[in-house]
Amino acid sequence: MVNRTMLGLGALALTLLAACSHPMEKRPPGAAVPAKTVQVEERSLPSPEDFVGNVQSRQAVMISTKMMGRILKIDVEEGQAVKKGQPLVDVDASEAQGAYAQSRAGLDAADVAFRNAERDEARFKALYAQKAVTKHQLEQVEMGLAAAKAQKAQAEASLKMSGTLLTYGRILAPDDGIVTKKWMDAGNLAYPGAPILTLENPKDLEVRVAVPEGKARLLAAGQKAEVSLEGGAEPIEVSVTTVVEAADPMSRTSTVKLSLPNDRGLRPGQFLHVRFDALSVKGLAVPADALISEGQMDGVFVADSSVARLRWIQTGQRTGGLVQVLSGLRAGDRVISPVPEGLADGTPVEVQP
Repeated sequence: MVNRTMLGLGALALTLLAACSHPMEKRPPGAAVPAKTVQVEERSLPSPEDFVGNVQSRQAVMISTKMMGRILKIDVEEGQAVKKGQPLVDVDASEAQGAYAQSRAGLDAADVAFRNAERDEARFKALYAQKAVTKHQLEQVEMGLAAAKAQKAQAEASLKMSGTLLTYGRILAPDDGIVTKKWMDAGNLAYPGAPILTLENPKDLEVRVAVPEGKARLLAAGQKAEVSLEGGAEPIEVSVTTVVEAADPMSRTSTVKLSLPNDRGLRPGQFLHVRFDALSVKGLAVPADALISEGQMDGVFVADSSVARLRWIQTGQRTGGLVQVLSGLRAGDRVISPVPEGLADGTPVEVQP
């Protein structure tokens, strides 16, 4: 029994050895598969460097008060859209109210003095006509009237200024916009020139990018670039508007500004990914529909003597319907694109024009 088993195993081993020594060439059955090919060639590919920029408005307004006072209330929050004339901030205006009341009283007193001076002038003119007073006395009264008139004008100007200061207690939006920054909160002490809010116009946007100074030298106004939001959104073609020549001594970067369209729903404060055309690179590329993937491996079918040959390649960036080829192909190779359904290595193909 044991001898028979050993003989059977030996026969099986000989059979397997013979199969390995003389492999059968696999050929898919059926006629040649129609396929189109494209030539692998060097192309201009977008820069592999992705810069992150911040969306800002060209029209940004720092909202501040023109008088010192404690902030009573801020009526808006960051990201909120506001309309022109909408209340933004209330500042304690008690000192301004006191100054206004004092100016009001000063004007009332000046007005009384002015009316009295007018009556004195009229009376002295009549007396002078009767030769009851001298010319010098009349001139003194007339001078008193002029002084009273000047004091009244000064009191009116003071009241107007006090009234203007009183309006500084309530800060209104100077134009339509979006609140992009809140610098202070209720209870903080506001003083002239100190920012309380930043208001930006969402209809005049740009993106600002910090670019290493060595690469910034390759950029210039008018050049094209692509910007995109997170999440694989469709890129937007934009133009460089300004390259700030002075570099930041700490980061050794220059600020590059790019204009943005108004119809893409972009808002101040958003971050965009930016790729500059001027920083593009040269490299081999194939259409994305020529690529097949198995796990983490990428490959293409090369048309070799009317037979599809699978070739594994190393890929780089993917953009604009193209896939960068880092290794595995040479310029002039013809790859099948798009890949017909069911195509396998060794399948006969009929290359179509």
